[in-house]
Amino acid sequence: MKRLGYLCGAPRVSTRPDAEAGGPRTQALGVIGGFKALGWEVKPFVLGDRLPPVIAGKGTDKLMTANPVITLMTDLTRIGLGVINARRCRRELGGQVDWVYERFATLQSLGWIFQRKGVPWILETSGPFYHEAKEERKSLLLTGLARRLEVEAYRQCDVLVCVSQALKEFVIRECGIDAKKIIVAPCGVDTAFFDASLYPPHRIFENFTVGYVGFLIAWQGLDILFQAVSELKKEGLSINVVVVGDGPARREWECLANDLDLTECVRFTGRISLDEVPAYIAGFDLGYSGHLPLKIGSMYHSPLKLYEYMAMGKPVLASAHDDACRLVEGKRTGFLYHPGDVQDLKRALREAYQARPNLVEIGEMARQEIVKNHSWVARIREMVSQTEEILGVGTSHEA
Repeated sequence: MKRLGYLCGAPRVSTRPDAEAGGPRTQALGVIGGFKALGWEVKPFVLGDRLPPVIAGKGTDKLMTANPVITLMTDLTRIGLGVINARRCRRELGGQVDWVYERFATLQSLGWIFQRKGVPWILETSGPFYHEAKEERKSLLLTGLARRLEVEAYRQCDVLVCVSQALKEFVIRECGIDAKKIIVAPCGVDTAFFDASLYPPHRIFENFTVGYVGFLIAWQGLDILFQAVSELKKEGLSINVVVVGDGPARREWECLANDLDLTECVRFTGRISLDEVPAYIAGFDLGYSGHLPLKIGSMYHSPLKLYEYMAMGKPVLASAHDDACRLVEGKRTGFLYHPGDVQDLKRALREAYQARPNLVEIGEMARQEIVKNHSWVARIREMVSQTEEILGVGTSHEA
């Protein structure tokens, strides 16, 4: 049996149900589950699972950014933990794994210590963390050091896994990484868990409902959705919005909904458990993914929500970035609009509203597309194949 060490040194990334960072939790569980489904024995070293729940639980994001002193202390703690835990996970897993697969974390990496002993180090990145933490999340002060450590890790690892083509192009251009060592592997979804046949819909509004699930941060573009709904309301279209999740933009968006006179047709549920998410999605008519271009100049994320909506048999309303275009264009699985363009979003919403009698059929096609091509098992199978090719090993991977 092939053996994988799954590593993550981020204190706030945990696979526990109470983890505040829900997206990273889902992605970590998806990767681990995908390898296991393919017959790998997975030995995890996830730092957030080993720390007290208060470190990775609700409210830690706000605490980290409360003031510069706390942010600096957090940066220094990350650096110290990186050194300590690289040695700790080597002691625990050394000699027991054929590969290590690491989810990169700001100001630290762990896989290098295995690489020194001849174990291939596969490093996954979902963005330029040094920039995102500083500019988008306001959770980093030691930006220069963070960038240097991140670029060094990208260069040193044996295989670099990027979640989008846009991110691959960025790390080649800005970090000087060899394209031959990079794999593009977007997010996937657990199609057995996200299956509408297993959940009674939790429906908040009876009429046409656009739903969102995820972290509430500016780049998710809920403000332009509210603006579009407000303007369409004046045209006589009755559109409701359900927002599932929490985050730094929640208060601002609640105020915006109030200012636009949308309080009767917009509902913020707050943060819910992962087990509750499928039932809420089942209660949507349309799943929203409205990523805006980031301050760095492009949108490089692979939105988990797209895959989860479609796995639940829901059409998507999405800004036309890489993943959304690949999932929707030519497949009649949703409705695309130009990122950040309120007028084009109104057009797409009108189309979706007029297509209400066909949304169930469109959702069924969305589910079929995901099951066929975008489960975590399919994603990891392709990743393993490409990794073996880069490492120059046979498909049987005799370590």
